[in-house]
Amino acid sequence: MLGIFNKRAKKMVAKEKPLLKASLDSDGLARLLPYFPIGNKLRYFPEFKQELTLNTTIIAYGINNELVYSNNDISRQEEDGVFQLYLLGKRLKKIKSFCFIMPTVGRAGEELDYARKERLGKDGGFIKGNNITLNGEQSDGRLPVLDATVRKQLILKEGHFVGHKIAILDVDPNAFKLIEQRRHVRLKTDIMGEIQTELGQPPQRCTMVDFSDHAVRIIHNDDDSERPFFGEGSMVTLSFDLPKSAEVRVIRGKVIRQHDTTVVMALDNIMREKDFEKVELFDIMEIKANLLQQQQR
Repeated sequence: MLGIFNKRAKKMVAKEKPLLKASLDSDGLARLLPYFPIGNKLRYFPEFKQELTLNTTIIAYGINNELVYSNNDISRQEEDGVFQLYLLGKRLKKIKSFCFIMPTVGRAGEELDYARKERLGKDGGFIKGNNITLNGEQSDGRLPVLDATVRKQLILKEGHFVGHKIAILDVDPNAFKLIEQRRHVRLKTDIMGEIQTELGQPPQRCTMVDFSDHAVRIIHNDDDSERPFFGEGSMVTLSFDLPKSAEVRVIRGKVIRQHDTTVVMALDNIMREKDFEKVELFDIMEIKANLLQQQQR
């Protein structure tokens, strides 16, 4: 549904000149919007003070001084590698201004102590001219981060959020970035192996498809009729050869996740001679170094 402020409020929005005077990059804007949808919970902090982080949400977009309350009203299409934005099916040829409409106070709960709440202020840091850093939900190990600028505050006179004080945040696509959050990058692999509940039990053929510092993901190769169920929390043993090593590696760990043919297991112990010992950083680095040789073939 497309909605706008009442005439008086709309004029108030229009009179407040956005800090971004040039036309906005439609492609850049189209690429950031999926990470900051209307209604999703976000994290934010004002004026680069990360210790004052709170929960918030976007209640509407403002596009060329019109409000959009629903994600379904705005769409994007890729044309020759460039995204174009569409509002109610109509292409936005020129985007003069774009903003997020947000509550002026986020939900702090017990997250902030009294001193930090005092520093934040009653308006949650949404003071005209303030920088607001927004953190979206992580996607594929990356954190969406966007710096926006508070244009102003006002109380809505009608519409879905009548009577509520909101903040208008001007958005610049150039201030959007995706930050890698994974402390341990997963290494893609294609190594044949065997998985079993205990050594000496009938093994099941599998393929190790990625490897990180703390876990390994495998996919069963056997038919459903032959495949045992490895439930979350169960202990399993994985045996595999490395491309540049004649030594068979045997690792034991608990199942973290299991879905259909995929099992993710923790790297808890490794076989040394005849006994299992705790996996050490050296073991991880050695295995990774060997796996990288496979990728370079």
